[in-house]
Amino acid sequence: MEKVLTFRVGIENLEDKIWRKIEIPDRRTVADLAYTIMASFDSLAYHLYNIQYKNKVYDSWVCIEDDHSEVPPINATITKLSDLKLKNKDILVMEYDFGSTTTFYITFLGSKELNMLDSYKYPLIVDGGGKGMLDDLCDFGLKEIVDDTDKLGHSNYYFTPGYEREDKYDYREYDIKHDNEILKGRILAIKNGYEVE
Repeated sequence: MEKVLTFRVGIENLEDKIWRKIEIPDRRTVADLAYTIMASFDSLAYHLYNIQYKNKVYDSWVCIEDDHSEVPPINATITKLSDLKLKNKDILVMEYDFGSTTTFYITFLGSKELNMLDSYKYPLIVDGGGKGMLDDLCDFGLKEIVDDTDKLGHSNYYFTPGYEREDKYDYREYDIKHDNEILKGRILAIKNGYEVE
């Protein structure tokens, strides 16, 4: 029987402020989990990533021939989440953008049986807080912005979320309903960006 897995995902040192609780079927790949995280945390998804679990590295497999790590990488795009044999409270670590790294801690919270009539609704964000990440800014840089926002009571930080536009970044503005409305489309676009030649 297929399962729906539940994960709590938080940005390093901001786990209580910028986080998501994600449900995703276990037939999906490790890469699909990464794409779901990127989509829900507002990533522009133009950097490499990997997910580490039990001394194994599941890689984006885009530039695998350039990898010089001591642990041989495993292709995240063909490894099913069910293959990981996760146990409650197991922690996976995702690194995104190896130049200005954002690190995500992914805690496995358990599973339930997948009702095939409901399978269309997954992946799904069931809870969360905090607007998301900022590309090309490492997680400790983001923490400084969050801390400044908390101290001032408002944000003074602007970022470019796409071409020819600038928005104010205030981590406190998270809309879970909107996140879920656009989530599947964003995941598909990200997946195509990483996997389609």
